[in-house]
Amino acid sequence: MLALLLAPAAQAAAPANVPELVAWAKQHLSGIDDWPLLGFNALGLTLASPAGATLRPSGLVEGEIRQEYFEPLEFEGRIMRSMTARWSVDCPRQRYAILSMTLYARNNLRDRVEERTEAAPAWRARDALSGDVIDAMCDAVRNGERLDEPPSP
Repeated sequence: MLALLLAPAAQAAAPANVPELVAWAKQHLSGIDDWPLLGFNALGLTLASPAGATLRPSGLVEGEIRQEYFEPLEFEGRIMRSMTARWSVDCPRQRYAILSMTLYARNNLRDRVEERTEAAPAWRARDALSGDVIDAMCDAVRNGERLDEPPSP
């Protein structure tokens, strides 16, 4: 099971508003121009894949999420600064499951630490950390912003 118990490894002043977030991103990140911002908090920022969200025949919505952290975080004994994860979202029930994830030691998805894939979805209730992602993925398919399949590369 993928436990998302993240604890800050060091305390630093996180960006408090969007202009500060933009300044931090320009200084620390590259190649994110086509990744829409879903939200940010004291830990870091959450971005959506440019491929968008996919509505499955089951009614579940799937999409790739990228997280970049302001400071190193510890996750199950490993230190990371960024990660990608494939999420499945059950919009009517407001819950989510992480189907796979890749952890990176550095920002910009560099220096892969670990990669995991779940055999079966472990559903989690909506919480403070997942709310922006659930809202964005559900809104995308509800508003017709994405097709049934991601656009071709």
